[in-house]
Amino acid sequence: MGSYSYSKEFNQNNVTLGEFDLEKIRKSFTRIFDSYNPKIKAEVFDSFCEDFYELASGMPVSNERIWRMIITDMLFNYDERGYLESASPDNGIKRKQFAIIANVIIGKMRKK
Repeated sequence: MGSYSYSKEFNQNNVTLGEFDLEKIRKSFTRIFDSYNPKIKAEVFDSFCEDFYELASGMPVSNERIWRMIITDMLFNYDERGYLESASPDNGIKRKQFAIIANVIIGKMRKK
């Protein structure tokens, strides 16, 4: 156990992000939220996409775990403000739903 380092685990599972713009993000999130629950309310959808675009374009992180945490946290913040439709009252269920959505988002962001 002397050579184990948790920080080394964070350096694994890197993801190479593809090029994206705000319109591509809107299209991706439209498809994602059409398929998964919970959904972002229509009146804040554009704001959500713009927030994500600013976050993604300003974040030099390539680690997949960190991206999942960031996306999940973003979804929790929108949920706390009441901007999600059909969100479960159970945080355990929400965490699983948000993790699935985060994995799908990362899959869409990957460089092809």
